[in-house]
Amino acid sequence: MDWPTPDEADIQAAESQKSQHTWIPRTDENSRRPKGSQSSSEAGSRSTGSLDRSQVAPARADRSEHFPRSVRIRRSNEIQEILQQGKRESTGNLEIFFASPKASVSRFGLIVPKHGQRIVDRNRLKRRLREIGRRRVIPHLSSQGREGDVLIRATRSAYRASFSELEREINEAVEGFCSEES
Repeated sequence: MDWPTPDEADIQAAESQKSQHTWIPRTDENSRRPKGSQSSSEAGSRSTGSLDRSQVAPARADRSEHFPRSVRIRRSNEIQEILQQGKRESTGNLEIFFASPKASVSRFGLIVPKHGQRIVDRNRLKRRLREIGRRRVIPHLSSQGREGDVLIRATRSAYRASFSELEREINEAVEGFCSEES
């Protein structure tokens, strides 16, 4: 006697049930779909990335608010070199390092240690310092005709400082650097 294995019995039962319950609806049978709408195959053929270009906002032509990579100090070997060889000035909330530039433009970098703070607070401090560097430090150095690398390291108290307090400290340090060089 040839008994089917348990797997064969399941396959045979599933196939027989599938053939019994096959039902293909006609297009006019689906009452939930509004009349005149696209079929699912037509709707699926349009990808979400194929939006009309008129719906997408145009790219900004004004890039004056941009902080390009060419003015950022990002490499760890460059940061180490500035920390070791640069002039250091300490303020109440920051340590600011100045060094002669490696490139033909002034550059700006940040070191923001965690100091046991939440990541939200650390990101806020980084955004504040980056904004000050973008709007104040780099333009001030270029208007004074001074090229240099500026690296800012935040201390524990910088997390509690206001934006205006940080801005004042950085502006005073940059002014001192510019007047010292002339």
